[in-house]
Amino acid sequence: MPKLRLNQQHPLALILLLAALLRLWRLAAKPLWVDELYTTFYSLGKNLNEIPMNTLLPPERYWALLDTPGSTLQAAQALTTYSNHPPLFFMAMNVWLHGLGMSIWTLRTFAVLWGIVAVAGAFYLGRRLAGERVGTIAALLMAVSPYGIYLSQEARHYSLAVAIALFALTNWMALLQGDRSPWRWLSWVGLNAVGIYVHYFYSFSIIAQWLITASRILWRRDRRSEALPWLLAMAVTALLYVPWLPTAFIHFHREGGTGWLSQSAPLWETLILPWLQSLVTGLFMLILLPVEQVPQWVTIGSALIMLVVFGIVLRPLIRGWHLEPQLDLGAPLVGYGVAVFAIMIAITYGLGKDLTLAPRYFFMLYPAVTVMAAMAMARCKPWVLGVAIAAGVLSQVLISYDIALLKPYLPGQIGRRIGADPEATVVLVAPQRDGYRARALSYVLAIPQRENIQVAFTGSADVKTWQPSLNNSAAIPTNNFTLWLVEPQRQGPFPPTVSLSQHRCFQIGKRVKTEGTRQQQYQCHTTT
Repeated sequence: MPKLRLNQQHPLALILLLAALLRLWRLAAKPLWVDELYTTFYSLGKNLNEIPMNTLLPPERYWALLDTPGSTLQAAQALTTYSNHPPLFFMAMNVWLHGLGMSIWTLRTFAVLWGIVAVAGAFYLGRRLAGERVGTIAALLMAVSPYGIYLSQEARHYSLAVAIALFALTNWMALLQGDRSPWRWLSWVGLNAVGIYVHYFYSFSIIAQWLITASRILWRRDRRSEALPWLLAMAVTALLYVPWLPTAFIHFHREGGTGWLSQSAPLWETLILPWLQSLVTGLFMLILLPVEQVPQWVTIGSALIMLVVFGIVLRPLIRGWHLEPQLDLGAPLVGYGVAVFAIMIAITYGLGKDLTLAPRYFFMLYPAVTVMAAMAMARCKPWVLGVAIAAGVLSQVLISYDIALLKPYLPGQIGRRIGADPEATVVLVAPQRDGYRARALSYVLAIPQRENIQVAFTGSADVKTWQPSLNNSAAIPTNNFTLWLVEPQRQGPFPPTVSLSQHRCFQIGKRVKTEGTRQQQYQCHTTT
């Protein structure tokens, strides 16, 4: 018996090792981007108002803002005050950073850890539904999926929510199958309660589970006698969330950074784009090639290759789906997936918040899609799984080397451009408004660290000749130097000349626009 158990667990151990290698490979190679900086500040119990203004500092001094984490209570307070997320992930991240120290690697490894746990969760959910083979395939698919790796490599809370959902779904399926032990009930209730303290969108999973459970009880009269324990479990889950409800209501009634989900567009785009964007996310779960910031012919070629690979895998998957009796429309996992997607579409059309705009918002649908694909793939020939594995590994190689899935606002590209000149450089960054502070800081942290670079956050530059007010003008280089003005979403032109202490600066070249952020280079000469 022990030997049998070891043989059964051995494939899972190898898959978890593969998942870890793919997620940890070049983990710290890319700079932090906007959302990760929000995670960092709130997890440290800080806020972006702590960024010094009008003071020239070397880039490493801005890194020093992230060196000293506050208490776990301060993290919860910062999150409650400045963000629109529940607190659990950020409080746990605070403990993690206290233990391991602050770096890009330690920030992201916390999400990596939960991404690996999610792979194990996919195995156990697949095994619960259809046996060891399906569990192994589900774990493999999640281990190599570029979407799953993406969620794991961002210093965000999505991989933790996915891991919790997978184990909650495993317990839910066990309860539906008749395993009504106290441990199952406690696990199901506890995991769902914890999940909604991690991300508000986890409620999609809870609502879907409750809807499918209620429909199964109401559909057959012989199951109505089972309603009471289910209702009690749901009530306890809801009661466990009551302490956070007042704060949740405050979060829901303020914009909280979700304005970008409400974009005015022609009617046909409003109706059609959510479905196309959902298809793109489906492709992303299998394969991702370069489609952004590359020549048009590369974009077209990559899109065609992705569609071909998707079609190659999809066709046998559909056949396998029809052969698998647990994938009919009445199956709980299928109903769960339909319900989660229906909730997203209802919010998109009903509230005008397009949740399909960002692939990451499909994270509550991802567990069901992965396990359902594994169940169908178990009915296919082995080469189908081989194609999926190869597509995932290739995608991760391209993503790791910043060829595909470039960070929004391209902080690495802007940082490298600013730091390319070996002579003394002054960088003046104007966030314009609080919402752009994290983006501006991401550019600063991406600048290569060297002794002759100074950076200051300032107000927006005038259109005509501009003389910024700096608290420490003595830090301006005495000899000639390069000046960069960087402003997210600047509409007008930059000033033709800038005066800095005893220097006058003149534009070099044209204004550069990178994903909405304008940059202008100047050469500064002494006036005396």
